[in-house]
Amino acid sequence: LAQALPQLVSSARGPSSTLAMALRLASLRRFCSKPVPLGLPSQSSLKASFKSFGDSVKGFKAGQYFEEKYFWEKANVGPFFLMLLFTPTIYRSLKDAYWTRQLRKMNTEEIISDRYDWLKVSMIQDEVEAELLKQVPSGGIQPLQLGAASPP
Repeated sequence: LAQALPQLVSSARGPSSTLAMALRLASLRRFCSKPVPLGLPSQSSLKASFKSFGDSVKGFKAGQYFEEKYFWEKANVGPFFLMLLFTPTIYRSLKDAYWTRQLRKMNTEEIISDRYDWLKVSMIQDEVEAELLKQVPSGGIQPLQLGAASPP
């Protein structure tokens, strides 16, 4: 890569874009695994990493892990203390998520209940208005007049 860099910089596309591409290529190669000939098992395969993780979980013994000498001298205590540190935050987040969901559900139920109540009240009002309209005289209701009909 160091030998190809000057040639890439003097490329026809321009030095800045070519240099960026070379650096991208170099960073990409850093994360790539080394090639393994066909037929040989890869050391960094996903299957091997899951198998090693499974073996480490199966081999965990709480009694040995929390024994004082092993815990402070040999054990990987990082995950334990991170879990201890973040337990209140995780608990609070899960509790907030639970109550948000429950209140959203209750809010929906209340909205539906309110709509049924509104519908019931509206139906009663319609029935009352219909009964009142049946009682109206044929000429309509005469306006109420207070005092004399004409001025003195």
